[in-house]
Amino acid sequence: MRSDVAMNPRASVDSSSSDVEAEISDGDGFLPIDRSPRVVSEDEVSLLIRAETYQGYMKELPLPTIRGSLIPFTSWVGLSMSIKELYGQPLHYLTNVLLQRWDQARLGSDSEDQSLDLIIHPSKAEATIWLVEEIHRLTSSHLQIAQLWGADPMYHMLIDPIIPKLPQT
Repeated sequence: MRSDVAMNPRASVDSSSSDVEAEISDGDGFLPIDRSPRVVSEDEVSLLIRAETYQGYMKELPLPTIRGSLIPFTSWVGLSMSIKELYGQPLHYLTNVLLQRWDQARLGSDSEDQSLDLIIHPSKAEATIWLVEEIHRLTSSHLQIAQLWGADPMYHMLIDPIIPKLPQT
């Protein structure tokens, strides 16, 4: 069952309960609910706060300045795991999503079974990840992140648990 209130940004928080019931439909008729739109709104607010905190934290993390290790890898996600371990840094949620998609895009290609480090030089691949990471850390909107998280119940699986100490200011 899908609630239209969550999809309707114009649903008023201070609507009377009869207004709320009129806005919630499963397509076959109206369904009464036990909670007001305020509860849905609080969940969205909580998600926005978490996304804002996350983006603020990621923005403060300095990117590694000393690189140069040649990391063998067979996939983008595999390279990202090695990078996280080597540098002790998390990668942004959006970077993790992108790397997963890049791996999925290889499925069915002529080079699917070939090790990725034979196709793309390891230094170039690592530099690409750090460039994408810098873009995500510095320019991503917490509103967009919250929207993506709200659409994906498993979003937490792509948030890295590595939490380095921030430099003291």
